[in-house]
Amino acid sequence: MVPRRMAHPKDRSGLTRRQLLHGAAGTVVGAGVLGVVAGCENTTQSIGGGTGETNKFVEAKPTGPKGLPLPRPDNSVTWAITEDNPAILEGRALEKGPLTIYNYADYVWPGLVKRFEKQFGTKVQIATYNSSDEAIAKLASGAVNFDVVIGLSGSNIDNLIAQQLLQPLNHSYLPNLEKNIWPELQDPFYDRGSRYTVPYVVWLDGIGWRNDKIKTDIAGMAVPWDIFWEAKPYRGKVGLLDDKRDALSMPMQRDALHSGATPDLNTEDPKLIAKAGADLAQLAGISNIKVTITDYQTLAEAKTWLHHSWSGDVLGAAIFYLPKGTKPDVLSFWGPDKNGVVQNDFLCVGRKSKRPVLAHTFVNFMLNEKNAYDNFVQQNGYLPPQNAIDGDALVKQGLIPKSLATAVVRPEQFSFNQELLQLSVAGERLWDDAWSKFKAG
Repeated sequence: MVPRRMAHPKDRSGLTRRQLLHGAAGTVVGAGVLGVVAGCENTTQSIGGGTGETNKFVEAKPTGPKGLPLPRPDNSVTWAITEDNPAILEGRALEKGPLTIYNYADYVWPGLVKRFEKQFGTKVQIATYNSSDEAIAKLASGAVNFDVVIGLSGSNIDNLIAQQLLQPLNHSYLPNLEKNIWPELQDPFYDRGSRYTVPYVVWLDGIGWRNDKIKTDIAGMAVPWDIFWEAKPYRGKVGLLDDKRDALSMPMQRDALHSGATPDLNTEDPKLIAKAGADLAQLAGISNIKVTITDYQTLAEAKTWLHHSWSGDVLGAAIFYLPKGTKPDVLSFWGPDKNGVVQNDFLCVGRKSKRPVLAHTFVNFMLNEKNAYDNFVQQNGYLPPQNAIDGDALVKQGLIPKSLATAVVRPEQFSFNQELLQLSVAGERLWDDAWSKFKAG
């Protein structure tokens, strides 16, 4: 039985389903780019142009690819549904397979895929990518086309919209979205009304470690991130996430904790970004830090003892990857209560899907309460934002050890932490340069 929690009382805002399905109604029209129109809410930014006289009162905000607005909590965006890319009509028949999916490796439980195949009498073909940059580049080139794409996030949304890589969603095929998903993520600021995306899983950036190897009380430290700069005793057994945004934001969070400030983890300040890269460079000499995203295996097998980690990887390590006979409470996790990184990946339908009804059916299948729960506990380890899954109950039941209780993301954490979001072209270049210098040594 899936543990249940009370639904969040927050009312859902945004477009009605009728407005969403028909596309034109309710769209705020701004500057057109390749047939993609962005409308912004809760912002002081002038969209669509103002006069020089009026613009002097407005602080200019950076824009993304093709001049599209960069979604932020104070600058939410409603993406238009255009005439050349409409949502599919209601009531269409289910197409024959195979359904093609583009996903990270090991990011969906194979048993769930088999369940979908059996339930809908079809076949599923999955191809994998190693990074969001790779996925978007291949989709944009036309070299690959998929019905469903899994694993991208708000840090990719401008690129996906600017290059018209997504098909708008018809919510009549997705009843589980409103029925099951946290209200906080049904109408996200980066895609108001969930016009092109629906949430898949959530996670928190933090620290994973082996209790049998690390004797320091990391969670009790004034600034737990300091452990990476004090890790000389664990040389060769320390890991850093191989992701430029997550990795470079870690020393920014560390500095903010030391100073009591609130960090801007989407900064485009060259000095702050360069300092983060220089701080990471110190770790090579201190601990010969390894840059990898396989902590779910290396921590489980004690090949690494201390790792900059996504919460879902540490939970996945405890649930699925530990050697037989090893108790899950050998692993611990710490993540900040506020001013850290909390994020969600999403599910979306490819613009050129040849089986859009089957694709919508799969997305709705993944939003089903039981399917989402089984995907989480059987392998994935990344918590789905389902109203019925109560992390505290999972800890009490012993499914998740107390040492990993803070790896369970709660809805309210999206209010007190930050998401890593798309930057301007110039900003992306600054982060790329700092990351490249760090990795080059």
